[in-house]
Amino acid sequence: MPKRAPDPITEDELNNILDAAIVNERDYLILRLLARTGIRIGELYGVHKQGTWMYGIQKKDIDFQNKRMWVYSLKQRKYVRREVLVDDATIGLMKRYTAQMTPEDHVFRNVSYRQIQRLPKKYAQQVGIEKNVSCHSFRHFFITNSWRKGIDIARLQHLAGHADLKTTMIYTHVTTEDVEKKYREIYEG
Repeated sequence: MPKRAPDPITEDELNNILDAAIVNERDYLILRLLARTGIRIGELYGVHKQGTWMYGIQKKDIDFQNKRMWVYSLKQRKYVRREVLVDDATIGLMKRYTAQMTPEDHVFRNVSYRQIQRLPKKYAQQVGIEKNVSCHSFRHFFITNSWRKGIDIARLQHLAGHADLKTTMIYTHVTTEDVEKKYREIYEG
């Protein structure tokens, strides 16, 4: 049986969550990165392996000039480095946030993995969103939103860091509203 994607959050819900988080620079940056890049929490923070935390974003993994960063993803039981694109506003926030860090510093190790997991729900509750919002909800939003805005499936697979196209296709579910909207554009517009 194929995997099923979680119920997505809407763009308005995402914006409300980000608006609530803006009072805390670190929390806002974490949530914005998840929403604007689609990275996984393990790519952001790292993974616990052999009794220690490994990988995770270090300042040296961020290319501020070319607006990209490198994260580590698990591919066929090995961690491989992959490139992630970052939008202008988020890269600017990252530059300011990491200004006092050395290249070897992990950007988000001043917070625990578990605290990062709790951020989406914390801010969703503050703005009255009753869905079970998680870090993966932000990834799901990024992939689904990118698909709806016209990024083709091959490019989307690359952006999401999926090894298998079938995994990417889970996120490209077509809703009744999508079908009706496209139909109306073609035949009534």
